[in-house]
Amino acid sequence: MKFKYSIILLVLLVAIVCIAGCTNSTSEPSSTPVATPAPQVVNVTVTGTPTVVNSTPTQIIPVNNSTEAAIYSPDEIDKHFIDIAFNNKFQTIGELSASGDTVAITGSYTDNDVSTLSNFLLQFNNNSPAMQLPTVPIQGSNGADINFNFMPESSMDNLAQEQPSVGLINRDSSGEIVSIYKSTTNAESNSTYGYTYTSGTVFINNNLTGDERTHYMIRGLLYYLGFVGQTTTYPDSIFYAGQDNTTTPDLIDWQAIDLMYGGNITPGMTISDVKHVLYGTAENAGNNYVYTLNT
Repeated sequence: MKFKYSIILLVLLVAIVCIAGCTNSTSEPSSTPVATPAPQVVNVTVTGTPTVVNSTPTQIIPVNNSTEAAIYSPDEIDKHFIDIAFNNKFQTIGELSASGDTVAITGSYTDNDVSTLSNFLLQFNNNSPAMQLPTVPIQGSNGADINFNFMPESSMDNLAQEQPSVGLINRDSSGEIVSIYKSTTNAESNSTYGYTYTSGTVFINNNLTGDERTHYMIRGLLYYLGFVGQTTTYPDSIFYAGQDNTTTPDLIDWQAIDLMYGGNITPGMTISDVKHVLYGTAENAGNNYVYTLNT
């Protein structure tokens, strides 16, 4: 009987120890997997220029698309005017000028020649409002104040033999005749000066093409508008004395053209008269003139 109670006590003791152990142990919390949210696609509109990062440093070179126009002093313009308005033969304003009231074109000209001439006449009017020329040349006629006649090279050679009825004969660097000026003059006068009124014909070698053809057409027109001289100072001038295929006047040319028609310079003036207008008071010192600039 005593042995039986011993077994029962042992069983109870084991049970109490097991219960105590289960009560004091800390249970590990079970981990619940956290769901990773799916990435959202956001549409973003980017304005402006994106920044590009280069691993290699580069030098940024600014692009300059502006062209700075040359600026000429009044003295430079005045001297240029004298160079292109006179030469050794013609030393009076208007001595070889045509009125330019009518312009005609004839001979072996093309539609492109007519267009080129018309465009320049319009350009002239826009740049020199004091002097307006007709913008549409008369086609197939040679009875205008200023005429253009496109001729074969052989005809140009024959015409060149008609001296002295023809005036200036222009040749290129190879000696080929490129243009000839032939003038008809009549005496005229105004209240102050006497001068000659001219109708002129610019004969042009029909073999010429491109810029060379345009150059001698426009140069001939300006010749009969009173610009009989040339310059050795400005290579970009249409009046340059060297080989020149410039097709339009340079800035200083337009400024000199404005002087011709601005009202202070009139037909019949000599070089001394013009210098008196441009530079001020001329004092006669022997045979030389000393010009004092007005301030």
